Amino acid sequence: MNDVVTPLDDEAPTQVTEMDMLKQRATMMGIQFSNNIGIETLRKKIQEKMDGVPEVPETETPPLVAPAVLAKEAEPVAPVKPISLRNYLLAEATKLIRIRISCMDPKKQDIPGEYFTVANEHIGTIRKYVPFGETTDGGYHVPACILEMLRSREFLHIKTETHPVTKAISVKTRYVREFSIEVLPPLTPEQIRRLAADQTSSGRLQDRD
Repeated sequence: MNDVVTPLDDEAPTQVTEMDMLKQRATMMGIQFSNNIGIETLRKKIQEKMDGVPEVPETETPPLVAPAVLAKEAEPVAPVKPISLRNYLLAEATKLIRIRISCMDPKKQDIPGEYFTVANEHIGTIRKYVPFGETTDGGYHVPACILEMLRSREFLHIKTETHPVTKAISVKTRYVREFSIEVLPPLTPEQIRRLAADQTSSGRLQDRD
């Protein structure tokens, strides 16, 4: 009589779950996965493998961002306050431009300089003394609106001629530019430093550049 062996409870056949089957299939396909992977994630990795989608290792994590960078990106950006038309026109009119200037009017050959005034409803009144000649050889700064006035100024030039035969004298007149103006490049930081040192040593602030 043959003996019938009854298996013990701990030797009972193990039930195969869907997760076990998916893990076995993934292993056969060469798919990498962690032990605690979810079933939906594993299904997706198998399907992507079958579709030819490149595999991304689970251990790959996005690069860390320094907290300081995150904080900087999170800082609120102050809105840019629009500038008014008057302030814009005033800033443009008072922009300093370095020039060398000579007066071409013979009637002013003994005048060392002159005050010039520009006024309108947008910028108000701007007044500036401008010297002529050698004083400006090193450059002299004037507001842009004053420079435009200097460029537009003309004087009446009068010239007399004597006819070589009749000896009659004729007078010819025409308007010509009152000033010869050369726009110079802005001062360099070193030139500004030297200018400040010269003014300090002289004990006064000069009205020239």
